Amino acid sequence: MRFVLMVLALLVSTVFCDTLFTPIKIPVRTGDTLAADLYSADTTVPKPVILIQTPYNKNTFRFIITTVDSSGLFDLYHYNFVVVDWRGFYGSASAGSTGYDRGLDGYDCVEWIASQSWCNGNVGTYGGSALGQIQFMTARHHPPHLVCAAPWIQDYRVEYDYYYWGGVFRKEHTELLVRLGFLPSTAIILEHPYYDRYWRYIEFITDYPDEFSVPMFLVTGWFDLYPSDVIRAFHDMRERSHPSVRRAHKLMVGPWTHSGIGKLRQGELEFPEAVNAAQNAAKKFFDYYLRGIPNGWDSEPAAKYFIMGINEWIETNEPWDSLCDEIDTFYLKAGGLLSLSSPTTVEPADSFFYDPRDPSPAYGGNRFNPFSTSMKIGPWDIRDSVEARGDNLIFTTDVLPNDVTVVGKPRVQLYVSSNRRDTDFAVRLCDVYPDGRSIIMGQGIRRARFRNGYEVHDVALMNPDSVYLLEIELYDIGLTFLAGHRIRIVITSSIYPMFDRNLNNGDSMYVPGDTLVAKNFVYHDRIHPSRLILPVSSAIGVAEGDLNKPQENTLSVYPNPFNSSCKIFAPCGSEVRIYDLLGHLIFKGTCGHKKAGNGDSMLSGSNSKKRCELIWQPAQQIPSGIYVIKVLVAADEKTTCYAKVAFVK
Repeated sequence: MRFVLMVLALLVSTVFCDTLFTPIKIPVRTGDTLAADLYSADTTVPKPVILIQTPYNKNTFRFIITTVDSSGLFDLYHYNFVVVDWRGFYGSASAGSTGYDRGLDGYDCVEWIASQSWCNGNVGTYGGSALGQIQFMTARHHPPHLVCAAPWIQDYRVEYDYYYWGGVFRKEHTELLVRLGFLPSTAIILEHPYYDRYWRYIEFITDYPDEFSVPMFLVTGWFDLYPSDVIRAFHDMRERSHPSVRRAHKLMVGPWTHSGIGKLRQGELEFPEAVNAAQNAAKKFFDYYLRGIPNGWDSEPAAKYFIMGINEWIETNEPWDSLCDEIDTFYLKAGGLLSLSSPTTVEPADSFFYDPRDPSPAYGGNRFNPFSTSMKIGPWDIRDSVEARGDNLIFTTDVLPNDVTVVGKPRVQLYVSSNRRDTDFAVRLCDVYPDGRSIIMGQGIRRARFRNGYEVHDVALMNPDSVYLLEIELYDIGLTFLAGHRIRIVITSSIYPMFDRNLNNGDSMYVPGDTLVAKNFVYHDRIHPSRLILPVSSAIGVAEGDLNKPQENTLSVYPNPFNSSCKIFAPCGSEVRIYDLLGHLIFKGTCGHKKAGNGDSMLSGSNSKKRCELIWQPAQQIPSGIYVIKVLVAADEKTTCYAKVAFVK
């Protein structure tokens, strides 16, 4: 009986689908036509149209739009939708695609749609990942009837880091791109394992936020493939896109994986506060721009970040990095301890063996593979899969007496050595629950030969008798380690197959060769203080403040922390003073006036009618540390603003 009901439901949904979509052909400037589906409840009524351009087969949307969507995003009462196959893919396979700018197809689709009787002239675009990338490519060509765009889980700029993290080949992701048809093979990537002219050129030709002139709504997740890149793209767009839309772009970052935007369950955790949050925001975004509904979207904050742990949304108009006001440093110590106190004695180094033939497996974190139903993605307990193995070192804090809220990019600085000329060091950051679960929240890796940088002239193999400082970056994250939990890092030499293995032989990379077992050492004594560095907020989760309702004349700093210079946003004409934590005055100047002296400099530029942007470059003798910025606003304002900034050399 159950089977009969399932078949009946499928037949009903199929009939229902057939009444809502119509196959169409869209002509483009090359003389080709692109296969598309028009979704409409009534084609006699002109409506705004949302265009989706996909390389994943438009036919899959026939089921998604009419039966699977539970968010109400695909509102056929107020909108018509067009889903088109990319040139060279599926229904549009006959259209030659080699070397063609698909953004031109996007332009042609937008303008053709706008000329149809079922369109009222307003067109928006929507989609994530590859479907987001083509929206950027379309927007840069300025189709006249494109009103807005919602490119999700994607950055427009292609970088070296996109294929190499810490100098290590992103094997899993790059091979997936080949399988999906976005790359002919991995060969071209593997030919450029260093940051060279090839990558500089790719970055240059794909860095074009100054060509955007429509408002955009960006979305990513902390377990997405490239959350830090999407955040960077958003800030670039707020600074470099057409002045008419700079303040209109918005960003939402949730607790999501690449394929789990808006879903309840992420890995083995659930986030009910974030269910359909992006979809609901997208509806409001499209209603405002395509239908002209005065729903307050224009007064929404620029960015919303979900802070896991406390499971709350933080809203701000300020740069993401400005939410950090302190740096917490946890030092590695004997006995597998992470401690806020630095080591004061000489301790023996810890060691582990790494065998490339049996690498530490990838389990959870920022991964994606639509072809695998068994792959663990997002926050998962890694005790059995990773920690139970013998090829790692584990360092854990005592039970936290207070919440620790991380808002930024965690970094791990390790003093290391090896009995091999080259090897890798990888770190997983975990939230250890009171019940013992060790939930992975982030990970990163660094190849030892790239410890000084990623260009050819930076490469240096290891001397087995020497100790080296090696820094591993993780992706940005918004996470509160709750009181009663513990913070943990797991150190290994592989995260395979997410990243390719180091054969430990010191020879050419990514070619067949002998595999050698490495004995790798991590030092944590007074001379070699290995540490976990966390950018934290002392305000989030404690009390409501300016984060939720930022004012135009508040003080903000970006980036924070910084390692060479930072931008200070403050009211024009105000006096800026910078102090160290002992109260010593480090710098004094007037916002809006150029100032240079004693190795410090402040350069001003107009940021708004009421604020100026200043750049602080600490003098060479200024040490790393936390500094207090005090701003005295003009007398009639009777306002004093404070902020903390972390300077890390």
